[in-house]
Amino acid sequence: PAAENLVSPSCRALCSWPWRGEGDSLFSPVAGREADDIVSWLRKRTGPAAASLTDVAAAEALVDSSEVVVIGFFKDSASEAAKEFLQAAEAVDDIPFGISSSADVFTKYQISKDSVILFKKFDEGQNNFEGDLTKDNLLNFIKSNSLPLVIEFTEQTAPKIFGGEIKTHILLFLPKSVSDYQGKLDNFKSAAGDFKGKILFIFIDSDHSDNQRILEFFGLKKEECPAVRLITLEEEMTKYKPESDELTADKIKEFCNKFLAGKIKPHLMSQDLPEDWDKHPVKVLVGKNFEEVAFDENKNVFVEFYAPWCGHCKQLAPIWDKLGETYSDHENIVIAKMDSTANEVEAVKIHSFPTLKFFPAGSGRNVIDYNGERTLEGFKKFLESGGQDGAAADDDLEDLEMDEETELEEGDEDEQKLQKDEL
Repeated sequence: PAAENLVSPSCRALCSWPWRGEGDSLFSPVAGREADDIVSWLRKRTGPAAASLTDVAAAEALVDSSEVVVIGFFKDSASEAAKEFLQAAEAVDDIPFGISSSADVFTKYQISKDSVILFKKFDEGQNNFEGDLTKDNLLNFIKSNSLPLVIEFTEQTAPKIFGGEIKTHILLFLPKSVSDYQGKLDNFKSAAGDFKGKILFIFIDSDHSDNQRILEFFGLKKEECPAVRLITLEEEMTKYKPESDELTADKIKEFCNKFLAGKIKPHLMSQDLPEDWDKHPVKVLVGKNFEEVAFDENKNVFVEFYAPWCGHCKQLAPIWDKLGETYSDHENIVIAKMDSTANEVEAVKIHSFPTLKFFPAGSGRNVIDYNGERTLEGFKKFLESGGQDGAAADDDLEDLEMDEETELEEGDEDEQKLQKDEL
């Protein structure tokens, strides 16, 4: 349960990008799969990698059996190409494979030479493999064509969305109740074809109650939908917003092309700046004032990056308030806090809560991570030493995250269980 401190509740509501998809493969069984998927996986693990299709009836039965099926047509089933095909079949757990050397099956599917066809019950219906027939090329072909051009985000589709190798996702937040719903969805789908294998196109029903925290994660309100956002799921999760609110196919293509060309800057959320942000001992930072305060060359700024729901942060709050009072009249030490679930800054990436960082005075834009005792005395020693006593060494940072992941303070368990139940 304590690991939930590492991500925001809105992030978890995305199924969440970090912990639902992490470690899963598009081709491996994960929690949340339908019973048919699990049966398919078990059959692949206990039987041959590809079913032998000796006649047309067997081939038709296989094609009808699943949303996606891959069949290899080889006149010589012992050929090098057939061996590469079987190696690819062994690497894919959740898609049925078949192999055939039957002349009747070749005729049925109008095949005259060795071929591989991916059959699917959506979009164009089938894809024919082209190019050098190797295991890796086949796997790339299957990954690019086994998902719909536009896939709706649901509990059932989440494992494939987040477990796949395409880590750039463009999201259309579209209420199904809107009058021109189908037209906007068609525009989105029309744009998707140009980016197959590069960007995954995902549709989210913004009317659905289960999806409200996803909107929150992207800083969107229901009344702002339809809307488009793009997110990358590499080591750092980064969000992008199109310059135009138009949802035509051309505008969506333009946005995607600019992103791929590196011409779009990340979209960073920020709350409005409170009028009294600097009236209390602990200063309130939001995205809009973070740079000018944290990187003030004349100030030493100690910041707590917190989440409102985090039990550890709540326990730290009275100590942090006392620290603010201690230095409220100090000429160059500032104690501050920022809600990192509602504010994002390019200079700092937050992976756990609370995260404590020190921004020393000077022009170097230096950032020092705090890894000392979370006590008033510990904090004072750190500040009086100029950010030395309690500073995290580079090799301590991974340990710091692990400590926060595994440490479960009294009272957190019930609270986090309640949050998980809400989701």
